[in-house]
Amino acid sequence: MENKSAQVNRIVQCAESLESGNINIYDFVTYLGEKNSSVLCIPDDKIQIITQAITRIEADNCSKGEKGALLEKITRAIFDNTIFSCVRNCRTSTNEIDLYVQWTEIARLTQLQIAFPYFGDSFLCECKNYGEPVGVTYVGKFCSLLLCSNVSLGVMISWNGVTGRGKWDASKGLIKKFALKENRYIVVLDKNDLKQLSRKETNIFSLIGNKVQALKLDIDYSTYLKSHPAESEFARSGEK
Repeated sequence: MENKSAQVNRIVQCAESLESGNINIYDFVTYLGEKNSSVLCIPDDKIQIITQAITRIEADNCSKGEKGALLEKITRAIFDNTIFSCVRNCRTSTNEIDLYVQWTEIARLTQLQIAFPYFGDSFLCECKNYGEPVGVTYVGKFCSLLLCSNVSLGVMISWNGVTGRGKWDASKGLIKKFALKENRYIVVLDKNDLKQLSRKETNIFSLIGNKVQALKLDIDYSTYLKSHPAESEFARSGEK
């Protein structure tokens, strides 16, 4: 592995090449995204955190409380960095972690939000510490929270995913119906997705982008929507 000085020198050389070739960062990053480039993968120090957390979660003696803390650790390793900033951390009476995530100033200056528009200006991320797939009731609450918070993307990190034998069944079906009706997207990252990220088989931009593109089609979902515990926080912030 290169030392820090060698890495910096390579970055400088890359930047100088971009400048001399009259290539803007938007075109460069868009190209990397289309190619699913490893350049966009999570940094090695964060990969180590995610890998160690996954190993511990899969241990037989890992308690439910510890698994919840480890999932939170994985979530922050993915989204709390020089590109994304977790600006709000909401905890309810259960074990889920609600994060309000937005682009950092560095990311905005390099126009990353334009290269990856499906993230919007900000998005919500929830970490579900369940021993089984997340059911329709909670997915409905998350749908309601997205509507209340006026964001177009919600990322749900659930070790065992969500319920549904097929893509139109149970929680999976509700997520698709919600996407069609509201043009808002709930992307679920399960243990297999997290392992892919830890092995650098994909990057978070391509992973979420591909899942957003897959969310299409229609049916009435409104009966599933129930109030989310954090909605009052967004309602109060909107009154200010």
